[in-house]
Amino acid sequence: MITPRFSVRQDETSVYVEIHAPHVRAQTIEFDVEDDQFKFFANPYYLRLTFPGKVVEDEKSTASLDAASGNITVTLSKQNPGEEFANLDLLTSLLATRREKEAESSQSKRPFIEEVGNIDSTLQEAYLDEEFDWELPQQLNNDSLLKEMYGFNQQYSGYLTHVHSTANEINEVENPENDTAEKRRQIRIACEDAKFDEDYYMENYINDEFIQMLIQQKSRFCTALQQQQANEQSAVVDQLAAQVDQLLSTGDPKSSTELKDAVEFTDDEKKIMLDLPRKTHIIQNKQSVYLGLVDILFAYLLDQRINQDEFTVESTWAIGAVSATLSNLEQFTSLRSTVVACFRRGLAYPLYRNWELCEKVLEDICNVCQLGRRAILKVFLQIKGLFDQHDIYYIYSKIYIDDYCVWLQTMASDKIIGSLAHKLHRLEVEKDEIGWELDAYEDLALMTSESDMEETGRPNAEDLAVNSEQNLGLEIAQGDSSREPMIEVLDEPNASQNATESCQNGVDSRSSANVDLSVPAQAPVSDLLALEDKNAEAQSKIKRPLIEIID
Repeated sequence: MITPRFSVRQDETSVYVEIHAPHVRAQTIEFDVEDDQFKFFANPYYLRLTFPGKVVEDEKSTASLDAASGNITVTLSKQNPGEEFANLDLLTSLLATRREKEAESSQSKRPFIEEVGNIDSTLQEAYLDEEFDWELPQQLNNDSLLKEMYGFNQQYSGYLTHVHSTANEINEVENPENDTAEKRRQIRIACEDAKFDEDYYMENYINDEFIQMLIQQKSRFCTALQQQQANEQSAVVDQLAAQVDQLLSTGDPKSSTELKDAVEFTDDEKKIMLDLPRKTHIIQNKQSVYLGLVDILFAYLLDQRINQDEFTVESTWAIGAVSATLSNLEQFTSLRSTVVACFRRGLAYPLYRNWELCEKVLEDICNVCQLGRRAILKVFLQIKGLFDQHDIYYIYSKIYIDDYCVWLQTMASDKIIGSLAHKLHRLEVEKDEIGWELDAYEDLALMTSESDMEETGRPNAEDLAVNSEQNLGLEIAQGDSSREPMIEVLDEPNASQNATESCQNGVDSRSSANVDLSVPAQAPVSDLLALEDKNAEAQSKIKRPLIEIID
């Protein structure tokens, strides 16, 4: 059977289901409504939706078919008018069965396996209240009797068996099928240390004009968050004064394009959600899943800020390379270690490697998390689109991105995501935590830059060449024979070798290569013209690397 495309909306009294099922006949369509479930059948289409609340089929319920477009609109009445059905735009959650819904509900309340005995009260309280201590490290299971697993929720193996024969430039793990989590972490740190280029970092630190422009650029998520906050403030005003509705009717902030783009799904995104696998996850380590979310968001948002909200042919690799979760199958145990890893990779792999840029991306993550899981889901749907289209990197959609897209719709908690955003906003990472003596490199870069500008008080070679030509023309015009030429030419092609040999013999090699450019004070015009030709010929032979300055 085929699951048709559909969308669901609601008002205070009804739920509206719009189904796209072309080439069906009206007499073959069947509906069934029972408590919180709605079923639709019209060969070859079948759709079963489980709502957050109960619906009924009464005299107000209707169904209509537009044969031209193939769209079917079904109106169902709410059993309790005024009840708000949450998450009707998360299509994967609507497709879940009642049993899956019950499993998700019980999973969100307590783990399936409970440990009897002395349990850390802090961990127990955090789990039950869904308020994590993001700085509390957790130990990973290193049971050597079990095969090493990786991917979302550590549930995959065998997908990277032949990774080294597929030109996978994202993967950095030597033996992903057998390396333990601790060994993968050691490999990651070693690869980051080897990749970090202090010269590259110092160059981006000094010549940061374009980077500063990228940092100052306002992200679409920041704009969307401001609009969302404005909407919330308007809602408060509506409760205090009914007159505000009239003022907002001419300019409803909820219609802002940026906010819609950030939290509302397009038809293409809805189609991707419908094609996602139907899964119910039993999460072994909730905190690790949320931390992996932060890591992948950092890689995506860094690429977006560098490319000014556009994707390039390198975006898939850039996101995978910067993300330690994807490139090294990392399992993070604390929020600080996650952010430190993000900064390390953000200073070692992308096109622009700048500390302030990494800090700005961390701010972008806070904005996305504050917008809620819908904004995060849209980001992961875009990432899925990038990786699905790549003939090598599609494997990361299979072991990470697809599961994150399903989990964000069915089990992710807005409360935990909000807590995560709050912790990220207050988190400060120091440069000495990175392990690369960044302060020393920045000081060295500043000293080098200043010394280049102040070196002997002389201009650079290009300025010297221009000034020399101007001075030379002035000498010819004035007929000053008492002044020595400022630029002397070394004979080609053995000039440098002759200079070295002359220095070794204690003789100034420049004396044999001088061009006499002086003229008598009363030289005739013909001599001056001839001298100008000679002068032009000498100037054409000057090579900048062979210019010497006479103090």
